[in-house]
Amino acid sequence: MINSMEIRRKENLLLDGIPLMVICKSGMEVNILDNEWRILPSTSKGYLISVDWLHSSPMPDKDWRQLLEVFIHYLRTKAASTVSGVVCNSKPHLVNGFPDLAALKSKWSGLPTHQKKTINQVFGTLRKLGHKNFAGHHEFTKNHLDRESSNFLNPAKGALTELEFDQLAKLINNTLATIDWSQPANLSFYRTTVFRRICNAVASKLMIATVRRPIQLSLLKWCDLIPAGANFKNHDIEVMNEVGTLGASTLQLRVYHAKEAGSGPRSHPERYPLHLSEELSMTLLQYKKLYMRGVNLFLESCGFRVEQESLLHMASNMPIFPSLELFSWQVSCLNTFMSAFTSKSTLFHASDAQLTFRLTVPSDRATTCIVTNNRIRHTALTRGAQQGLPVAQLARITGVTIPAARHYIDMDYESRRMIDENYLGNEFLKQAFSASVTLAPEGQEIIVSHSFNEVGGVRNKPTCNTCVAKLGRPLGCYGCPNFRPFLEADHRAELDFAQSKLDINRRFLINPLETKSISRLETQIEWIKITIALCDDILLKQKAFDVK
Repeated sequence: MINSMEIRRKENLLLDGIPLMVICKSGMEVNILDNEWRILPSTSKGYLISVDWLHSSPMPDKDWRQLLEVFIHYLRTKAASTVSGVVCNSKPHLVNGFPDLAALKSKWSGLPTHQKKTINQVFGTLRKLGHKNFAGHHEFTKNHLDRESSNFLNPAKGALTELEFDQLAKLINNTLATIDWSQPANLSFYRTTVFRRICNAVASKLMIATVRRPIQLSLLKWCDLIPAGANFKNHDIEVMNEVGTLGASTLQLRVYHAKEAGSGPRSHPERYPLHLSEELSMTLLQYKKLYMRGVNLFLESCGFRVEQESLLHMASNMPIFPSLELFSWQVSCLNTFMSAFTSKSTLFHASDAQLTFRLTVPSDRATTCIVTNNRIRHTALTRGAQQGLPVAQLARITGVTIPAARHYIDMDYESRRMIDENYLGNEFLKQAFSASVTLAPEGQEIIVSHSFNEVGGVRNKPTCNTCVAKLGRPLGCYGCPNFRPFLEADHRAELDFAQSKLDINRRFLINPLETKSISRLETQIEWIKITIALCDDILLKQKAFDVK
């Protein structure tokens, strides 16, 4: 039932020539006076937004108009998930209109971080749209946002350890290995969760290999997957950036940016197509064969007979990962079927939510490890940053923006030490303690301590000859995969020596800004502590075995 307030607001919009129908970034058309906005054709995150609180609010008409203007701007230019977040997070604090600056300041400290961000976005957008009276509000919110806290080293949400990542890859590979690609499937097979699980398994493998978001995979069509050496014929991708033939049967993948402001889906491809391994290429070809069988069965059930060549051409604009509704579609004309799939269409594409995984794998630092899609990107970015990759290369590998990749490059020293402990340590410990060592094998070079006691051996002498460790032997050896610490050596003496050296450096450092020597010493002290702990543990287990 429309009340007088809603009628008045509608009439004022029409008098000012403001259209009631708005085209969203996704291409969907929305009536801005509806209480629910359907802004995506699929049931992806943010596809349906409730705005009844806005239209039924007794806030001043001017405030209602300005807030509606903000939401319309987001509808036209932002992804559905972003629009949903802004609308939902605005409600608790703007349902009665815009507060004055004093009221905003008084309650600011008690707001959660995500709501502070949204309110800042709203006032920033109002300012951008020409409402200068909100400049003071925006200056305050912009300068009083909570400091960003990175979670990419968080054991529960951040990057995976080597063991955790290996377990994830093993889980996905084992799942794919159980699929019988030659099974004689009927049409009902493609309407069940069995086919959905196959789609998700392939998507998970592709996600790990490409380090891309679920939303990007959900937009993929078969025309985005072509042989290495072939040409996409896309003016946004230069031929020189495409993947050339490498002498093996491999594929290259075109991926579209997920969050490109002011444009619809599949509008801006990434500059560089992604080269897929021979194994993954074979998996995708097997999956495509199974997929095409389902499309052919579907068309036959509708009374259409299509030659294989025509079917492949027709399928080029079909989604790689479809929603199951595709195989239950009631279509009476082949032309209708063909016209439903274009280079820009998103009809029958699986939603990003359907491709998002949440898998549990064994961990070497927790009882259980839950892996999500975000953690795959955290892992790739963290390890790339640790290996010293430039920010532009990190962004290209993972598909994130350069500012997003820079967060991983510009980590503070404490964060880098955590990476050293969690990732470099795995390789060092695996190499250093692959066998219990009490004496160096004959002919192996010995590393001696500052008091001339033997502390370890060298795996590969030529590698040591080119070592550039600033701290020299033996301090610089701890943490190196080429170093084999002796179990019964006096590593505690080296720890005491390093600790004393650190204390002296801290007291007599001439320039407090030149802290690299201190940082290096602190890192090596952590390595020595890890070595001591592991030597003690191995020796203790050996003694327990001798007693038995």
